[in-house]
Amino acid sequence: MSKKEFIKDDMVKILGGASSALGVLKDEVEERIKDKVEKVILKLDLINKKDFLIVKKMAEEARIQNEKLSKKINSLEKKIVLLNKKLKK
Repeated sequence: MSKKEFIKDDMVKILGGASSALGVLKDEVEERIKDKVEKVILKLDLINKKDFLIVKKMAEEARIQNEKLSKKINSLEKKIVLLNKKLKK
């Protein structure tokens, strides 16, 4: 093996090792960032998507029920007005 090939092989090994080390470093940085973000989320007292969707559905159902009850109340109020008119006659 010539000196150039030996140097070339060494450089390939070094670059391969550096690439591997960078991959490990990247994973470590991502994990630390993830931990920090999770801590911030906990401090902000945010809810997760599942809980949000449950509450959103409950609010939608409550709004629909409120609209139904509002229509019922209006209907009953009209009936009361009609009964009062009949009683006054």
